[in-house]
Amino acid sequence: MQHASTHPNTSWLHYVMDPEWLPYDYDVRSDRLMFAHLPRDTQRRAVFLDPRFLARAPKSEFAPMADLPMGAIEEQSGKMHFIFHTAFCCSTLLTRALDVPGVSMGVKEPSVLVGFARHFGTGRRTPGALGAFGATLDLLSRPLTPGETQIIKPSITINHVIPTILHARPDAKALILHSSLDAFLRAIARRGLDGREFARLVYSEAALAIPLEDEKLSADDLFLQTDLQIAARAWLMQARFINQVAERFGPDRVRTLNGDTMLADKAGALERIARFFNLALDAQTITNIAEGPVFREHAKQPALPFDTAAHQAQHDAAGTRYFEEVNAVRAWATILARRTNAPLSLGDTLMEEVAGPVAS
Repeated sequence: MQHASTHPNTSWLHYVMDPEWLPYDYDVRSDRLMFAHLPRDTQRRAVFLDPRFLARAPKSEFAPMADLPMGAIEEQSGKMHFIFHTAFCCSTLLTRALDVPGVSMGVKEPSVLVGFARHFGTGRRTPGALGAFGATLDLLSRPLTPGETQIIKPSITINHVIPTILHARPDAKALILHSSLDAFLRAIARRGLDGREFARLVYSEAALAIPLEDEKLSADDLFLQTDLQIAARAWLMQARFINQVAERFGPDRVRTLNGDTMLADKAGALERIARFFNLALDAQTITNIAEGPVFREHAKQPALPFDTAAHQAQHDAAGTRYFEEVNAVRAWATILARRTNAPLSLGDTLMEEVAGPVAS
């Protein structure tokens, strides 16, 4: 590790040895890392592990990376896999379902990864960022209970660094949970202004790092694009890049799954995930999760109920209300996809044969 010091500051050792202290923020200019104290119950209650939901969580001072005990970080690191996603595909729900004490812990959108992704996406580089990124992944991999596997679900805005993550952690596998283009457009439309702002955020975060076209859209071109056209561009650039990642790393390390497929066969999807990630989930535990409370409440608003039929009804209602706009943009996006060699489906390769033991 390039940050390793021959005389690390032992005052930071506590944050390394206690996995409840998660990396929370990285200051790229000064090469320093902040930790936040996030016990399991805190992580369960927080929708995401970012400042919107963790304002009151205890935080450390910024620790200079050169002062952190890199040997101890490597020794404390554990098993980790990832759930990447295209948004609006029940990835938060799935991550919550993988909170199984003694087996695995689902880590929902840790904000520290967003900071790294924004830095890497600019094309700029600082000497310490890549080493700090590797150390941060090791810190995120520390199990809360010995033997557990950490399942990290990052924000959609970090998808362009998936190859960097998989190279940094060659032991890690990635499940890409996705929605269809149609589902994405309907989800954006029914969320009103918030959804349309989100689509433009995703586009702006990805446009520089994984552009859909060789020529950058001018400010005038962007101004003439509707919100749903921008949303379609954001989905297509994500889909094309994810498809390239899946081809590059192969099915042993990267699999895809549509969120609707997961909801239609929760137990079957969980069994395949357990095989793929080598999680010790027996058939009864999988059934209990699939039929249990986690799939009956809203992932981002736990006080609200959730069920597959209501989820589909919401999708259908958006399709009816915004039919003309969604239909026109979907047709336009289909032509754009052909021109840019972007796939219109990412498939369900997780549901193909997955090697691995099944817990008994």
